[in-house]
Amino acid sequence: MNRIVVTGGAGRLGRRVISDLIDRDYEVSAVDIVAADDLGCPFQQMDLTDRDAVCRALEGAEAVLHLGAVPGPTVADGPVTFRNNVLSTYNVVEVAADFGLSKIVFASSLFTIGWAEDANCYWPKYVPVDEQHPLTPFEAYGLSKVIGEEICAAASRRTGIPTVSLRITNIIQPEKFAELPWPAPTRSDPVRFTLWPYVALEDAATACRLAIETETKGHEAFFIAARDNRFDCPMRDLLSEFAPQVEIRGELAGTASVLSIEKARRILGYEPQHDWTTS
Repeated sequence: MNRIVVTGGAGRLGRRVISDLIDRDYEVSAVDIVAADDLGCPFQQMDLTDRDAVCRALEGAEAVLHLGAVPGPTVADGPVTFRNNVLSTYNVVEVAADFGLSKIVFASSLFTIGWAEDANCYWPKYVPVDEQHPLTPFEAYGLSKVIGEEICAAASRRTGIPTVSLRITNIIQPEKFAELPWPAPTRSDPVRFTLWPYVALEDAATACRLAIETETKGHEAFFIAARDNRFDCPMRDLLSEFAPQVEIRGELAGTASVLSIEKARRILGYEPQHDWTTS
């Protein structure tokens, strides 16, 4: 590819993605709302809610990895998160479509399925959760990511440009693996379901690269996670204790993840290489 633009390039995932792409001889440029002069590639500081700025960023690009966003439900007030994430995604995707880029990859989130402040508020209909499971966000961040996926899907329907939404789970940086496993949830100290799974920073970055490299059609969404969860405890036991109403599909042996990564394996060739038992 002639040039890949990475939005959110100054963030933890953006930096790793840029490094991975440069190591494989891709031509990369980056943008972010915060300054960065140590990325090893051309960089522009800009606000992605400004369409003219997005046009400047994507001029001459062949593909875009859109990672730039308010990065979680508690970072900013709901209206700020919603406006920033939805408008920036709309601008990036629509400008990329207008320019005829060959691929658009969007960093969606596990929180699309239902993160909530109350740990007992959300449980899925079944596990492992796959891409057919309903998306039922509770708050502005998750909602912004669901709308982002729909923006991508609309662009693919209209233009035929392939778009990919990566529902990335809670990213663990290498130095944070020493904090795992977490203590198993208890009635007095529960843990939100959406915090059970995780993914290593390196594996999330690999998934971003694979999404760019793999030939896809239309819009596709993928869960990106490790093979296991954060707890050294059988998942069946935890679900039986906290959510016996949740249907368990398949084996779900031992500490196996409550998210299915089979679609990402099958289509993208994604195979996580890092987990807390070996890192």
